[in-house]
Amino acid sequence: MLRRSAIGLGMMLLLAGTLFFTSTSPRIWPYRNTLQYLLRKQFGTVQLPSDAARGSLQGVVRSTWGRPIAGATVLVSGPDGTAFVGETDAAGRYQIPNVPAGSYIPVAGAPGFADLTLRTWLGVQIASGRATALDLTLQPRSPTPLVAAADVRLSSPQTWSIQQPLPAQAVRRELSFTVNGRPNQTTLFYTPNDGQTTMLPTLLAVYPGPADQWESVSLPLAQAGYAVIAVGPAYALDLEADVDDLQRVVALAKAGKLPRADGSRIGALAGSYSGLHVMRFAVREPDTLRAVLLLGPPTDMFELRRQFEAGTLFPPFGLDQALIALGLPHQEPERYWRYSSRYHARDMRMPVMLIHSKQDEVVPFTQSQLLADEFKRLGKPHELHILEGMGHYLLATERTPAIDDLFRTTVEFFDQQLAPAP
Repeated sequence: MLRRSAIGLGMMLLLAGTLFFTSTSPRIWPYRNTLQYLLRKQFGTVQLPSDAARGSLQGVVRSTWGRPIAGATVLVSGPDGTAFVGETDAAGRYQIPNVPAGSYIPVAGAPGFADLTLRTWLGVQIASGRATALDLTLQPRSPTPLVAAADVRLSSPQTWSIQQPLPAQAVRRELSFTVNGRPNQTTLFYTPNDGQTTMLPTLLAVYPGPADQWESVSLPLAQAGYAVIAVGPAYALDLEADVDDLQRVVALAKAGKLPRADGSRIGALAGSYSGLHVMRFAVREPDTLRAVLLLGPPTDMFELRRQFEAGTLFPPFGLDQALIALGLPHQEPERYWRYSSRYHARDMRMPVMLIHSKQDEVVPFTQSQLLADEFKRLGKPHELHILEGMGHYLLATERTPAIDDLFRTTVEFFDQQLAPAP
């Protein structure tokens, strides 16, 4: 009897261990990755890329129908986040030189195609002094299947006002809906308090915190002549469900369900962490947004991890724990890749404005510079504004010339990009 019990207990522990180390559930993998990181640090097994013993990775990227794909990006990462990147030419050929010898999990993507993470039992092996051949096949990107919003409700309109830092007044409603019985996060909808019924350009404002804590931004934008949909996704390591909800609220605007919101003229505004949501939305729906403004956004998660491992980045608010929970980049590259807009710049079809404080204490201003450099290389329309002074959130409790300039720059950008078609 005892022997059977021991065998049963052993099997249960084996199954539990297998689940823990192989699960893709966001309820499990952050803990697994954190434990793995701590063990590696404790026993000194985090190996960073060496300057010696390097090889290369090369091959051809094709579609499922065998045609070469130009402009595809292929990336492998070291355990510290150092990224080694190649881009395909007109014949679909790529080459990534000077890759430290070792085992890698490549990721790849191209506009119009689904991202690829190539996992094999031993990984892709790079040998010193040798060129490893690796051809890749990308699947066409399919629209993300979404369960439609149900029980959609708009609360009664109320007049709201603020005095600082910019005095403003607007009409506010709360937008609520459910998805499979789950209520949406707080979503607020603002329009000018002007007594008119004319259609307005629509701004999707995605904030790094609850929407009702950012009325110092939403109210002035509505007063300036916009229908503002304000959302503040909760902090999470897997953003896909929140991006789903962004698609749902935009679908409501397109369907004419939001008073005065012109669903054919939609721009997006995001700051800090919420920039990840907006750029992910832009990849999913490349033809929806006519303009995007990002303030202090992270744009290259690999580079942030590299700086963290090098001891040159000290993220506050527990963000270092979030980086650790994402996993080691050479083992879990897909999450770093998915939310690194720098490597999805070709997908961006709309003008993008980047605003970043040089004194940003959370996300280095070089993150905006990296994305701007990529836009410039690709000939994509963009603007980059690096500000002296102000902090990460570019906020103030009182009106200042810097706040006036920031607001004017924002409104002028959206006025130009969301103007009615001639």
